[in-house]
Parts: sequence; C-alpha cells; structure tokens
Amino acid sequence: MRRAIIFLNGDLSNFKNAKQHIKPTDLIICTDGAAEKALILNLVPNVIIGDLDSLSNKVQQNLKKYPIKWVRFQREKDESDSELATDYCLKQNYKEIVIFGLLGSRLDHLLSNIFHLEDLVKKEMNVKIVEGNQEIYPINTKIKIIGRIGNLISLIPLSGMVKGVSTEGLKYKLDNENLLFGYSRGISNIMTQKEIEISLQEGTLLIVHTKN
Repeated sequence: MRRAIIFLNGDLSNFKNAKQHIKPTDLIICTDGAAEKALILNLVPNVIIGDLDSLSNKVQQNLKKYPIKWVRFQREKDESDSELATDYCLKQNYKEIVIFGLLGSRLDHLLSNIFHLEDLVKKEMNVKIVEGNQEIYPINTKIKIIGRIGNLISLIPLSGMVKGVSTEGLKYKLDNENLLFGYSRGISNIMTQKEIEISLQEGTLLIVHTKN
C-alpha cells in the first residue's frame, strides 16, 4: 500500500524520532511552513500545499531547484491546510498516512485537526500521528499495537458513544463495553504484553500509545 507522510506546521518536539518513521518510498507532503521542518531532517518535500503564508520567500526560492509539486490556494479558504493535505491524499488514492506536527499552540486548530480524524477513518484511511514518544491512531474497527510492557494506552472516544470495546493485553481489560465521549474511563491503561489488540463494534476511538 502506498503511504504518504504529512508534515503540518505545528509543534514537532523530537525531530530525530520523526525521521525513523519515514521510508524512502513515502510521499512527503508539507503544508506551508512545515517544509522547513522537513528540510531540518534533510528531507525534500514531494508536494507543498497551502497558501504559502508561513513559508518565507527565501525558502521558497531555495526549494524551486527541486522537482516539487506546488499546490497553491488562496489565503481565504474554507479548509485548513491539514484538510487540504489529507484531501490531496484521498484524491491521489493514498489510504495510509503518517502525520507529524499535529499539535501546536493554537487550540482551535488542534481541536479541528483531532475531530477531522473521525472523517478520515470513515473514508477508510489508515492514519497514524507521531508526536515525540506518543503514537496516536484513530480507529473504528480494530488494531494491534506492538510496544513494551508498562507502556501507557489511552482509549478516547471521538464522539458520542463508542460501543462494544474489547481489549487484549491491557491491565484493565474491557470486554464488549461502551465508552462515552467526554469521560475519562479509557485513559492511562497499561500494557501487560508486548502486543495488544483493541476492537470495537460502533463509533470511533482515538488510541494514544505513550512509550517509555
């Protein structure tokens, strides 16, 4: 399956950790100023998307020597740069994406990006968000996660009621139970095995895997 890497112009606290997730065959997509983050990792973007309001003219001129596809939009638009990037992936038939820089100081952008994940899952996209020692997965069926015993796992409903949640390999086991949006019952569980499985029957869960 073809895979795309999306750099958003939010916080990216651990550049070294980010690079180990990227393969030579991945398509590198950057939204505006996020191109500078890719350059720090010695990665040249394949695609740059956005209105270019946060990418300096100097960097733009330096990047023009590379065969980059520039997808430009007006500054006044209905979608955020992150939505434009994921929409581009869908139109190009990329069903697996890894996102860096989702977090940031703008709470409105952060919440919008998080809630948008539910729509991506409904469109059958396989999504992973990487931030420092955390990996985040939105799911609506099931997932297997490999880690270490003692790693933290949090299960957070993205909306409404998530029904029929079951887990294997966690200290606090769930067996066909419901988790309600806005409540903290699913957070800070603990891996008791190196490989765990989480499944659900209805709804969308955000799985946060914190490595230690």
